[in-house]
Amino acid sequence: MAHRPRLFLTFSVICVTPLLILSGVSFRSSLKSTEALLRNNLADELDQVAHHYTTRVRERDRELAAIASGPLSDYVRSARTPDAVALIDSADRSPASGAAGEAAYAARVAIKNLPLYYANIACYGADKHLMFLNQPTGHEKQNFRTKDFLPGVIEPDEGVWDRKPGSPARCSIVSDPQFGDLRRCSVLILLTADPESNAPRGVLVADIKVGDLFRETDLGRGAANENDRLNRQVIVLDSAGKIVYCANETVQHQPVSTALPEFARVAAAMIGKRDRGAGEYQSPAGDTWVVAHQPVDVPGLSLAVARNYSQATKEQRRAGWLGIGLSLLFGFGGAALLTAYFQKKTQRIERLTETVAQVAGGNFGQRVEAPSSEELRPIADSVNVISNRLREQIAREAEAHQFQSFIKLSALLTHDLKNAIEALSLTVSNMERHFDKPEFRTDALKGLTSATDKLRALVARLSNPVNTLSGEFKMPRPTDLVPMLNRVLAQHAEPLSRSYEVDVQLPPSLFALADAERIEKVMENLVINAFEAMASNDGKLTVAAGAADSGKVFFSVSDTGVGMSPEFIQQKLFRPFATTKQRGVGLGLYTCREVVRANGGTIEVDSTEGFGTTFRVVLASAR
Repeated sequence: MAHRPRLFLTFSVICVTPLLILSGVSFRSSLKSTEALLRNNLADELDQVAHHYTTRVRERDRELAAIASGPLSDYVRSARTPDAVALIDSADRSPASGAAGEAAYAARVAIKNLPLYYANIACYGADKHLMFLNQPTGHEKQNFRTKDFLPGVIEPDEGVWDRKPGSPARCSIVSDPQFGDLRRCSVLILLTADPESNAPRGVLVADIKVGDLFRETDLGRGAANENDRLNRQVIVLDSAGKIVYCANETVQHQPVSTALPEFARVAAAMIGKRDRGAGEYQSPAGDTWVVAHQPVDVPGLSLAVARNYSQATKEQRRAGWLGIGLSLLFGFGGAALLTAYFQKKTQRIERLTETVAQVAGGNFGQRVEAPSSEELRPIADSVNVISNRLREQIAREAEAHQFQSFIKLSALLTHDLKNAIEALSLTVSNMERHFDKPEFRTDALKGLTSATDKLRALVARLSNPVNTLSGEFKMPRPTDLVPMLNRVLAQHAEPLSRSYEVDVQLPPSLFALADAERIEKVMENLVINAFEAMASNDGKLTVAAGAADSGKVFFSVSDTGVGMSPEFIQQKLFRPFATTKQRGVGLGLYTCREVVRANGGTIEVDSTEGFGTTFRVVLASAR
């Protein structure tokens, strides 16, 4: 179960990542498609608004041209005197008598019937003097004045006087503190029926409220639903960055940088540009708006149509986030199912692993159980076969081990029996020559007694094979090594003192922690090996003992025999059944090393071929 979170995380990455990528790509593609469609529709809508505005401007131009060529032409031509000029200022509803009165009445009626988005309307005579000025006073009333004009209220474009008859009106954008931005149109008034005549001319000057023109043009006002009006804006700017028209009338005639600061960056791209463009901005509410803009009409006006991109893509974003949520849900759900499935498989593998571990630990009675339909069934059967074979192999090895132990015991006993027989043989061979000597008989009796004890000990070991085979040793006790060495020398070295030189370097006493019986066997084996190594006479045996470093004691046995090669010391010395003797068993030094180690000591060797060998046994001091 410890691997479950990691497994679930892995499957979550595998399952969720592709679904998230697909839903993310689909989400992004949907938004891109909607944005592209919105921008295309916005461009079409910009064209429609510009077209409707141009249509209305043309209508106004034709309207002014009709008035200039009709009633105003008659009025200017007939108003030769100040009184005739003042007739247009008359409040009478019926025309005054005479041609001048009828012309003034017709001009007054024509001007009063103009739409309300006209501001100032003025008429200049042939002498370029202002004849009358009409100004709206509110509540659909108009005020005609023929005198007491304020200077610079409305003036015609100077170039209109020299234009050809029938030429379009001269128009420009002017700013008025009362009406805001105005489209000022100057229309030539002919005072003769002959268009080619150079007769004096008059000029009709009319100011049209640009904001009212665009308000009428704005298709979103009144023609669309409430939601469309809230998510659509038409904004018109002049060359100074002032708002000429906006559906929010509270910001009209104000600088865009203060009235609509969020729109300022788009406004900077609009002003002074001759080509259409696009942009976007962020509203104070956090919505993103996309904008299409282009210049319109006379130089200085820029038209922009904006749509709320956030609201237009609201459904797509909701569907996209829903798709992402479903992707996460299905991804994690699939990961959970896969985790549960693989966890079940993992648990079976873990049980199989535990059983295999128990078999590896020696519990061969374990059996692996697996349903026949599972993929693990062949593995379970193989493990069961292996455990059965291991059980059989261990049983066979146990039998072989017992047999090897018997062989090892036989070899050890043979070695000890050989040493005892050699001691008896040596006594018997000397008995023929020295039997008459009382001291020899005494020593021979002691030797026979010792050999008899050793043979009895061998029989005891045969009768207790468990301890013999297990190699158990007695607890080391304080033991004086000097008497033991003297006994070994008396038994094995003194009978050969006439053939070999024996040098004994022993202190009065030397106590060590040792199993006395077995350490004495080691001493005896080293002395016998030394004599056997000196096959010819005149050899020298040196036995020494004393204190060693680190609070330990030692005894050593040296001979002047044939010695051993470094290869033999490194590869075969102290190995069972390895010997340089022609009739040796090869267990003596192996047994010596095991006994010394069991007593917590070490055995060292120093040998040179042709010069002899020294064995040095170091034991713990009893003191």
